[in-house]
Amino acid sequence: MTTNGQVEMNANIFQVFHDESERQRLDHGFSELDNSASLKPEWREYSAIRDFFLNRAVDENELYGFLSPDFADKTGLTAQGVHEFISSNPDGEVYTFSPSLQDSACYLNVFEQGNRLYPGLVEAAEIYLQAVGLDVDLRTLSMDSRSTVHFNYFVARPSFWRTWFALTEKLYDLFEGDDATFRAQFRARVPNRPQVAMQVLLLERIASLVLTLCPDIKVCAYDANLMPSSNPVYRTYDDQLVFLNDLKVQYQSAPEKSRLDSFYALRGAVLQVCEGKRLARAKDGFLETPLRASHDMLYVCFTHVAKPVEYPSYVSTFSLGGAQGPGKTNLRDLAPEWEPYHPQLGGVAGSFALKNYIVENQIQARHVGICQYRKFVTATRIDATPGKAIQVGDSWDCHALDDVPLAELMAPGERDFLLVRPALLEGGCLNQYNKFHLVQDFLRFAAEAVELGVLQPVDVPKFVNGEVFIVGGIELGVFPMDFWVRTMTSIESVVRACFARFPGKRPGYQARAWAFCAERLGSYLLLKHLTATYDAKVWEQKFIGQLNLVTGDRRTMHVA
Repeated sequence: MTTNGQVEMNANIFQVFHDESERQRLDHGFSELDNSASLKPEWREYSAIRDFFLNRAVDENELYGFLSPDFADKTGLTAQGVHEFISSNPDGEVYTFSPSLQDSACYLNVFEQGNRLYPGLVEAAEIYLQAVGLDVDLRTLSMDSRSTVHFNYFVARPSFWRTWFALTEKLYDLFEGDDATFRAQFRARVPNRPQVAMQVLLLERIASLVLTLCPDIKVCAYDANLMPSSNPVYRTYDDQLVFLNDLKVQYQSAPEKSRLDSFYALRGAVLQVCEGKRLARAKDGFLETPLRASHDMLYVCFTHVAKPVEYPSYVSTFSLGGAQGPGKTNLRDLAPEWEPYHPQLGGVAGSFALKNYIVENQIQARHVGICQYRKFVTATRIDATPGKAIQVGDSWDCHALDDVPLAELMAPGERDFLLVRPALLEGGCLNQYNKFHLVQDFLRFAAEAVELGVLQPVDVPKFVNGEVFIVGGIELGVFPMDFWVRTMTSIESVVRACFARFPGKRPGYQARAWAFCAERLGSYLLLKHLTATYDAKVWEQKFIGQLNLVTGDRRTMHVA
């Protein structure tokens, strides 16, 4: 068949399904491709696509496409509409159907867009690109509406599929092959995401990578404005989205920093007005993962000043107060609702932000670790001189730590926890609090904890009279991530209730009352968990480390 003198290619478009419920939703204008018996379900549609190309011959004069079951829901397109678009553009090599104009226009490339939603994707992509020998700088790689493809929403000639399949097969082999080197490197730099496998997120972006690296491929892109928008607010800014796309095209032809700066400034304004305060950091870009995590651990340092010590590379800096700024991981960006309370909460506000970051981004790691700009916990004492008295904490001049192997000492190893050595509170927690603070605040906090079910009535005497106290609560040391997130969520609910019920601010040092109470509640909940889960000898011998305070001299730190 010919159209306008050109030969119209037959389009073999399949829709992949994984179970019977998905099969019922398919558009019968596409051919079915059964993936329900896949031995690798974590690879989603790729299992079926891979099987197709490995076991079937393709016709060089025909087109092929493999769409997901939700194609119609996302694009509003039927099989008839897809075939008509292809027929009306018979000279294309690749036909794309990407429904989200803002995801194309508002991000430098698909990897930046993904890293905003799935922190760690950029690191995953860089490891993959290095492994397959592609020298690509994701921080300057610009993708426009021509090269941006979302999911597997495209139909293409075999010439394109061969390039795509070569790259995806390398990815598959890296994850499934005999050589474990790549997987070990991957685990060390990329967080675990059981809900959405990172390899699938990479697979979904390889088509865009091929189109960007091969600008001569003729692409016919279906108009995104004719498809439903995932966020109608962006429709108000169609002109700005078009201009953003033009800026990226200009940058591709003349990669000047001024064009990139203009792009980030405008897109930052658009994202913030459409998505809210949480995207205030959009002007800095999303190509730098805010908080680096591995399969094993996410470790952060909260600071409101310049750090006096260089912590290990696996520790991400989380900036609070005056330390916040462009290009940093800021409290005001990750938890704007808590930023006004930083003067009253200090690092506790950062802990709430960290917890929310973990939950919202579905990060799963074995541990979460926390240190502060001048406090950190080590597995053993840095100075283990025989006969030296053991204190709750040791103090160090920052220069004395220059040659100390902190990366080894701060890591938990095989321990579930790495904790500050417990201190004894003479007369119990309430009595000790009353010596330094206003006791009515402690009682109000405890009452809110009971009202919310964080403390049971039977807990109250133990909480009030308990004499064992872990400095920092669950805000200093290393903890199992699931325990930490669950416990910090409970503490956050109590602090939020206290601010709501008692909005007044205490003068001076006592303004931080809820932070002091949160530390003590964290300590109690931690001790409660330890005693219920482990034999006392186990956790006291295995999990107790050493608190270190960075100062200008060496002296014993006392708990106040």
